[in-house]
Amino acid sequence: MEPITTAIAAVTAASNAIGFIKSRINDVQSVAEIGDQIGTLFMAQKKLNEERNKKAGTGDIQFKGSIDAVLEAKRLNEEMHEIATLINMRWPKTADQKSTWQEIIDHHNQALREQKEARQKAAREAARKQHEIEETIKAVLLIAVVGVIGLGLFVFLFSILAKA
Repeated sequence: MEPITTAIAAVTAASNAIGFIKSRINDVQSVAEIGDQIGTLFMAQKKLNEERNKKAGTGDIQFKGSIDAVLEAKRLNEEMHEIATLINMRWPKTADQKSTWQEIIDHHNQALREQKEARQKAAREAARKQHEIEETIKAVLLIAVVGVIGLGLFVFLFSILAKA
């Protein structure tokens, strides 16, 4: 998918999620009922940030594209701030507790950390298994070479004894 198409898809998904949350915020009984839309907002924000970072890192900077990416990211941040306010008003917490939105952010960040750790653990495990396979192959080859040399010496010894 082209970068511009990815950004447009992210903005469209975010706009749909924002509209759904705003229209349903007073109808839902728990945050979990709008969890998918909140996840879509986080995903869209991540995609827009990735696109903006890609454009910032290229030598051939497309001025209009980079401006659009920055403006869309800012608009999404404003909308997310508004969503945060709506959620905190719908499910208020006492002053000594974290806000509902902050709990959502913390949960999202924890899930991202766990996902990253799981990927790193899987990569380490795959590397360990690969190293183990390489060591096994080396051992088998060493045994085979020693066996062939031993067999060669055995045949050589018997051929010398047979000639004598």
